[in-house]
Amino acid sequence: MNEEFEKSENTEGYANNPESCYQMGMKIISGPAENKDLAEAAALFRAAARQGHSAAQYELGVSYCAGRGIKQNTENALQWFNRSAENGYPKALHNLGVRHSLGKDVDRDVLRAANLFLQAANQGHALSQFKLAVMYKLGWGVGRQDEEADKWFSLAGETGRNEALCPLSALIKQESDRAKWFREAMRQGYTGNEFTVRDTIIPG
Repeated sequence: MNEEFEKSENTEGYANNPESCYQMGMKIISGPAENKDLAEAAALFRAAARQGHSAAQYELGVSYCAGRGIKQNTENALQWFNRSAENGYPKALHNLGVRHSLGKDVDRDVLRAANLFLQAANQGHALSQFKLAVMYKLGWGVGRQDEEADKWFSLAGETGRNEALCPLSALIKQESDRAKWFREAMRQGYTGNEFTVRDTIIPG
């Protein structure tokens, strides 16, 4: 793995405390734009990631993927996403599930995608629960099972409901991974009417 980091004095005192490094990095990236030292955040995530901190591994992958405080490098991003997923981190599992669904920088492998979504879904990751529900409903990468589809859709809760209500026509020209995933689902037969979504009644 080819990594380029400037030495950071601020990480030295936390080298043996990966959770503190991770929390400091998250504080930086979630803070006011004018106060964000993204290079410092990337260095903190790296210090924690190298000690096996799964959330920091994911955030370091995001940093490499987006060029957030460090030079963009897809290969390094994927390696850190995979390390995080191997440690069971749901966001990394979901990220790789989407990538394998689309063949984005990895082999297209919908069976693997469904398995990754299942691992994240079992940890309560709502977007993975919704995507897994769609795959079961369509028989996309898994055997078609309406009961399983409805179970996962129910578990996805409000997030799943919002995804099911997404106007597909609005995604035609969008280039986000979310839009691309929906377009691929549409090619597999998804219409947006697969699940019963009850309208929320707001008291008058």
